[in-house]
Amino acid sequence: MRHHLPPRPPLPVHAPPVTKRRRTVTATWRAFAWLALLPLHSAMAQVELSGSVALQSEYRYRGQSPGNSGAVPQLTLNLDSASGWYLGGFASAVTIGEQTGYKLQGYAGFAQRLRSGWSWELGCSHTAYTQLHTNDFHECYGGLSGERFSGRLYYAPRYLGYPAHTVYAEANFFYPLHPSVNLIAHAGLLRNLSKGVWPGIPATSRYDARLGISVPLGDWTLQLAREQGQDDGMRYSWYPLHPSKSWSMSASYAF
Repeated sequence: MRHHLPPRPPLPVHAPPVTKRRRTVTATWRAFAWLALLPLHSAMAQVELSGSVALQSEYRYRGQSPGNSGAVPQLTLNLDSASGWYLGGFASAVTIGEQTGYKLQGYAGFAQRLRSGWSWELGCSHTAYTQLHTNDFHECYGGLSGERFSGRLYYAPRYLGYPAHTVYAEANFFYPLHPSVNLIAHAGLLRNLSKGVWPGIPATSRYDARLGISVPLGDWTLQLAREQGQDDGMRYSWYPLHPSKSWSMSASYAF
């Protein structure tokens, strides 16, 4: 026996046909979607992508080499918006003790230019080590920068993954000696606010400094610098003992 469907109620006299109504609804939703995505499209149009690739003669982090010396590749990517928000990432090959892997760092923050020409910023970062995730940690920072100077103050509640509260202050200086040669300088101080000794963390404080020259060649930049830092082989049992003074070289390409 064939089952009969209930009769379709008649359409109102002024109702449009079903196909025309569907087209109208679809067009309406498309209009709403376009209006909703318009601010996002406008925001993306004001975002600038930049970055660099580099080859560093030796990986050093705040004056210390956590592994054996050797050239390492590095990559940096940045997204900057016209409103001042930014985010980015950094990747570098690194050896911790005898374990090889990569250091991955993501960061985000907000920067604003002052009428004086200086800029201030606030942000946070997370650092991860592919070969030793127990050393992963995050920091928050604030900074001030001008045409030739920049400085930052960092705070980490668990530096290198250990229960150590640390602050790190750094100052960077840039001065053109010649149209094709620039003087670069850096000074930093890592301070341990907690009582205790952990690998890679000083018992009280540790300084690092760098002085060198930078040579821009179009999108390329070559650097040669003399570095000095404190290293205590007794305290940093996972790290090999390195000379407190060393030369470093790098070549980077910006895009």
